[in-house]
Amino acid sequence: MPFHLIMHSEMEEYEADVSVVDVYDIASEIGKECEKLIDVFGADSVTSLMPKVINALELLERLATKNERENTTVQELRSKISQLENDKIEKAEDRQRFEKELEQIEDHWRQESRDLVGMVTRLQDENRRLATALQESRSDSEDSGKQTFTASQEVDVAVLQRLRTMIDQQRDQIRARDRELSQKTLEIENLSGQVEKLGVVGRELRRKQRQAQMQARGLVEERADFLAQLQDQNRELINLRARLGLARKENEDLTKCQPAPDFANKAVYDLDDPDRPRFTTAELKEILHERNELKARVSDLEDELELYRPKPETTLSCASPYSGQPAIPFSKGQNYIATSPATVTNVTPPEDDKDAPVQGPLPFEPDDAPWKKSSESGIRKFFRKIFSESSGSFLGSSSPRRSLSSLSKMALSGNGASDTSI
Repeated sequence: MPFHLIMHSEMEEYEADVSVVDVYDIASEIGKECEKLIDVFGADSVTSLMPKVINALELLERLATKNERENTTVQELRSKISQLENDKIEKAEDRQRFEKELEQIEDHWRQESRDLVGMVTRLQDENRRLATALQESRSDSEDSGKQTFTASQEVDVAVLQRLRTMIDQQRDQIRARDRELSQKTLEIENLSGQVEKLGVVGRELRRKQRQAQMQARGLVEERADFLAQLQDQNRELINLRARLGLARKENEDLTKCQPAPDFANKAVYDLDDPDRPRFTTAELKEILHERNELKARVSDLEDELELYRPKPETTLSCASPYSGQPAIPFSKGQNYIATSPATVTNVTPPEDDKDAPVQGPLPFEPDDAPWKKSSESGIRKFFRKIFSESSGSFLGSSSPRRSLSSLSKMALSGNGASDTSI
């Protein structure tokens, strides 16, 4: 019992430890505070701090998971200790009760033995007295002597019968005690079997509890993802509303300040016109330069592919990228070869060439592609959901930006009319 109290006092500190749910709540609070700091001071103020905070929260999550497992183990050990102590107490109580019963039986035997010894002593005294009386009355007749001898024999027989009866009663009591002891032993065995069954049921319940904790942890992560998505949507909605208000205010200011706009020496474009200019001259030069590099690389790859082919096949090829003439990607059923910037020649492929080589830039790979997913901890996913992509640089991955290659892909995927409109 004292060992149980000591273990209970030592293990009370486990009940106040942090769980995984508490870790995610702390992460949510830290995310909110970081959002406030970002809104006030900008993303650079927490760029160096966030990786350390995330590492600390990941360590805290691992420690919380380990703590839950240790708490489960401690609870199992505590239940086993309690069970063993209860068994020990029950056995001690049975032993004490059995010892008390034995003491009572021994006291009863001693009392009966003392009674019998007193009776024997009394009978011996009576025999001595009778013997003395017999010696004194030898002068009496033989009839009186015979009667006295017969009386003493009857007294001895009565005493022996009483002793035999008491011995039989004690033997019966001993047999009854043995039967009770065997019954108690059977009851103890039955209780031990029930305790083992309860232990199996307790282990099954603990396993189900661990599964329920895992499900609760998954639900907490899903809840965190949903909350992060909701915060992203709210943030985007607030930004859109702010931009809408600014646009309306600027529109009103422009309307008030410029009642009669001057269109002299200015180019006016219709937004619904598909042939309107979309890029500046510098961007167009960079796009064309990058396109020429890509065409040169494609040409080199085609030459290398021709070397590795087992049989030469008749294919349609574009103009050399070094001739300064742009090429337009082929399409199934009809190919176009540009011989000059403003001339496009329609070439029909032969009937045997069904799989013509496809040229041009490849489309974007989606960000949520299965091969792009990496094994991240729940804390990193949680913070990645909380913060928008614009402020995701301090989480270890830079936000996607539109490069010149993306502009070239957009330009090459459109019609050739955009070049002529510029």
